[in-house]
This record gives sequence, structure tokens and C-alpha cells, in this order.
Amino acid sequence: SEKDITTFANKYDPQPFHIDKNLAKYSLYGGLIASGFQTIAIGAGQWLRTGLQEGTGMGGPGLCDIRWLAPVRPGDILETTIEITNSRESKSKPDRGLVWFSYTMRNNNEVVATFTAIILIKKRSI
Repeated sequence: SEKDITTFANKYDPQPFHIDKNLAKYSLYGGLIASGFQTIAIGAGQWLRTGLQEGTGMGGPGLCDIRWLAPVRPGDILETTIEITNSRESKSKPDRGLVWFSYTMRNNNEVVATFTAIILIKKRSI
């Protein structure tokens, strides 16, 4: 929503095209758009709310390959798909491994953002 976009941006990414719909009209985007950081936070939240990582996620060393491909506007409905693209056991901690989760975020089938999250995952006891 417009309120969600401006609230997030006022705290974390205060650029005119994120915080002021009147100034945003004159920007490259022609109107208010969400911060790219808000967009990827929404994608991460959609994944975490599935519960599929619950009890196994241990944080992670970072994100990579972040691409913002199209603006996200108030009222857009985002859909996120995730593919595991790599994994390996930790070299120093035998109870965990690293998993690469590649996110693709779409609005009405248009890809708006892609990124990869590298997450530490607790290994199962055998």
C-alpha cells in the first residue's frame, strides 16, 4: 500500500520517489514506488511465513546477485518463487551447511526482482 511504502522508505530509504507521491510524479518512475530493499524484504518474508525453514535456519552470511528489474507500486501483488541452487556442508561446523536460495519475485507475471540468499541451515541428526 502507499502507506506501507512511505513508512518503510521514511525510515530506511528516504528518496523522493519512495516518500512523496507528488514529487514522485516528476521522477523517472512517474509515481510512487517501493524501495528495492522493501521489495526483497517482502520476498524473504513470504518464504519465511511458509514455515519450511522453521527450526533449521541459523541466519546467513549475506545476499548476492540482487537485481531490481521493474518498479513495485502501491497495490501491486507480489508472488515469490524460490529455487535451491546450491548447497554445501560447513567446512568448520559439522552441524550445519550453507544453502543458496534463489528468489524470483513477480507482479502479474512480470519479474520485478531477483536475488540469492545464502543461509546457514542446521543439519538433521541421523
